[in-house]
Amino acid sequence: MIGSVLTALSLLATAPTWDAAAPPARPVAPMRVAWATADAPDAPAPPACPSTPLCNAWAVAPRAPMMVDGPGNASEWIELAMPAGMPHLREVRSETLMTVPRTTTLDVRNFSGNIAVQAWKRNDVRVIAEHGRRDHLMPQLENGTLSIAVLNRHGEPAFGDVTLLVPEWMALRLSSFESGITVDGVKAAIDAGSVRGDVVVRQSRGPLQLRSVEGGVRVFDARGHVQVASINNLIQLVRVIGLVDVESVNGNIEMSEVTSADVEASSVNGSVDFSGPFQPRGRYKLTSHRGNLRVGVPVGSAVDVSVANYNGAFESGFPVLTTPRARGRRFTFTLGGGGSSLELQSFEGLIKLMREDGMPLPPRPLPAPAPAPPVPAEEPR
Repeated sequence: MIGSVLTALSLLATAPTWDAAAPPARPVAPMRVAWATADAPDAPAPPACPSTPLCNAWAVAPRAPMMVDGPGNASEWIELAMPAGMPHLREVRSETLMTVPRTTTLDVRNFSGNIAVQAWKRNDVRVIAEHGRRDHLMPQLENGTLSIAVLNRHGEPAFGDVTLLVPEWMALRLSSFESGITVDGVKAAIDAGSVRGDVVVRQSRGPLQLRSVEGGVRVFDARGHVQVASINNLIQLVRVIGLVDVESVNGNIEMSEVTSADVEASSVNGSVDFSGPFQPRGRYKLTSHRGNLRVGVPVGSAVDVSVANYNGAFESGFPVLTTPRARGRRFTFTLGGGGSSLELQSFEGLIKLMREDGMPLPPRPLPAPAPAPPVPAEEPR
């Protein structure tokens, strides 16, 4: 996680600067500038201003898409009032296709823009990028690494959405500052991180190292060693086979249908949920300082359980014979003869063992009562 924060700081340090108070190169004709935000999409446009209207609009709505209406407006004046991370008003589509050696690694670093990777059966890499008119797509193959970036005319990172079709065997290194990352169907190692966006991986076969500072991390149908970290958002693992190492500070951790002989998950302020079969001689350690721990234990599991709970509570769907220890609220017990090790620690939260396969479903609403059958009329005597 410290590495993610350092990455964020380094990206901030290298981001292009923009002076909103800088005057345009020459007088600009009056324009009408309108913008829309997610909170107020129908916000009225500000009145026309005789000078630097785009700068004034940017100061009011710094992350809003802008529409400019005015005669003879050169594109240079428009881009002057917009930072590099803002989508340009005129976007173009760049596309390239290249064949790469089988040992090639893909490296994509996108400052502001989504990265979407889809695996296919070919040994070619197809890159599609949507970016500003003055920016360009820069692929470079060197020393076994194919690097992809969207750069502006000064060679600095620029906004651009990048979509790639890659061979299934290709290892990936992906990073983004503000936007999300999605990967589907890759059967190789994936190293992906974002500062503010979500990271989503599906149908992978290989080791995963995924992280996000402000965004969530989600993994579906994966096989391999999974290492995931998020500071302020949700971590979700569904149908994962392999070693699992998960860490969060303020976000919840949800693991369902996980098949692993070694699981370690910890959160400071979030809850930790786990469900899946316990492997013989497996090791499972779930911890949270202030959050709850919920574990679905399949009936018939053989588990040695160790519980440490100081200011919280403990609940179990199994009859438990505890062996309390002298220090704090620590005790151990065995389910089904033992064999696997399950260690549960929470300082203030609830620790709950549930007698079922997986986490409980939300309660379903009761069906409406059937109407009573009509009472037959009494026959006259």
